[in-house]
Amino acid sequence: MIDERFERMKRKRNCRVHFDADSFQISDCTVAPVHDIPDVIHENQEFDFYVESTYDVYLLRIIHSYDCIVSIYPAKAEGIIYIVSSIPVSKNNTKEAIQKILHALEKYGFPKLKNPKSSITFCI
Repeated sequence: MIDERFERMKRKRNCRVHFDADSFQISDCTVAPVHDIPDVIHENQEFDFYVESTYDVYLLRIIHSYDCIVSIYPAKAEGIIYIVSSIPVSKNNTKEAIQKILHALEKYGFPKLKNPKSSITFCI
């Protein structure tokens, strides 16, 4: 329990640099885009976002696709929990897509999503 808390604190400290003026709020989370979203998005194009809740920091990767699936990958040592979602996204609906993903993660404990023992995949 103490090790898990220490790892979360370390992740939050290490990822703090990514949150700046481009960050925005969704519910109780701060979301920081890693890439600019272009006007034209191609199939399977990827976009990364750091998502910080009061509990932990996660890396959310959105892949523009109509598969509508989400996978949660456990953090390795010194790593971060990856959330990979294949969902249709555009420059105009990015925040709504992220909100949909975060809402779907609630049944797995988000915003206090703990590091899973193995990967989890589900449809949204």
